[in-house]
Amino acid sequence: MALRKKIRPRKRAGKRKHHPVRLSAYQKGSLDGFQRGKEEGLAQGRADAQKRSQTAVAVIETALPKMDVLVIAAGMIPSLEIGVIQPLQTLNKQENLQFDVKLETDVTHEMIAAANTIVFVRNVEPAAYALLELAHQLNKRTVYVIDDNFLEIQPTTPVGEYYNDPIRRETFIKFLKNTQIIKVDAPDLGTYIHERYNRHVIYFPASIDFEWLDQNEKADKDQGQVVIGYAGGDKEEDFVPVISALNKILDYYGGFVRLEFYGYLPPSLADHPSVKYEGGGMEYKEFLKKLNQSNWNIGIAPLANNSFNKGKTNTKFREYGACGIPGIYSKSPVYTHWVEQGETGYLVEHTEQHWYEGIKAMIEDPTMRQRIKENAHRAARQHFSIQTCIDNWKRYIFKT
Repeated sequence: MALRKKIRPRKRAGKRKHHPVRLSAYQKGSLDGFQRGKEEGLAQGRADAQKRSQTAVAVIETALPKMDVLVIAAGMIPSLEIGVIQPLQTLNKQENLQFDVKLETDVTHEMIAAANTIVFVRNVEPAAYALLELAHQLNKRTVYVIDDNFLEIQPTTPVGEYYNDPIRRETFIKFLKNTQIIKVDAPDLGTYIHERYNRHVIYFPASIDFEWLDQNEKADKDQGQVVIGYAGGDKEEDFVPVISALNKILDYYGGFVRLEFYGYLPPSLADHPSVKYEGGGMEYKEFLKKLNQSNWNIGIAPLANNSFNKGKTNTKFREYGACGIPGIYSKSPVYTHWVEQGETGYLVEHTEQHWYEGIKAMIEDPTMRQRIKENAHRAARQHFSIQTCIDNWKRYIFKT
């Protein structure tokens, strides 16, 4: 009998059980490191791409004629004309410098593309900052001209409320940090910005067009009265201690003293018979012509002692000196840099008593007034001529 091999029945194929793979600490660390490296690499790649896109030089085709300077202004105000337009106009006559002035709301990308240097003036709106970013993408030289410290202005007036808006404050700081050159008219403002935001700060004062001013003859001075004057905008806070001092002066001297105001008149003096007032709103050169022909014996320049005013410019010293008006000034850094006591001006502490005593001293000493008039006029011609100003623009801004 033949033997037959016993055939065992086959088991049905089923799903295999997969046992977890146990990795050593070394293997696990290697895999974790690979994954982290992959993620960090992707993140770094994205960051590099973003950085390259931000620093890439944009290209905008423009049919506009090429120009040297485009000025982008927040508003058409006297400081724009005095500090920027006046020297650029002279450079246009002397060296054919081509420039244009536009409000920030009227600027196109093509205008920026057509200019070599973009000068921003007192801008704080985000839309204006976008123009600064575009200028940098187009590899333009950028300048920010600022003559007020908007970070220190108090929100007690409509103007103060405007600049205290959080978005505008943030935009102002971005302008200070990121513009290539910051140009200021006051050394204290320059120090403030240099210490906090930007090391590339240039200071030099604005100018007076003496060639034009000399063409306007002065009227004969009335020798019968001492005329004390003020020309400028609304300075209610700055005038607080001065109003009482002026009332005491009028009471003491009677008809021997007259007050004249151009542009701003303290309300409490409005009805006084020895006070004359004329409104403002005129073109700057017409204003300067009127000031030059005023023949005031004394010009007053009150300035309250606060952090905002410390960043102000020496406008009153510049204008009074140019027009041959002996000035009396608050003892502020704005003026102490320029005024030599009794020689180029008269400095007083910003109190009622000191203002009264200072004005009285100037009334009583015509010899000192004449000395101040002559010395301050000489200093104004030396430091504030247009030629001096444009030399500074060429050296520090255009670097020629």
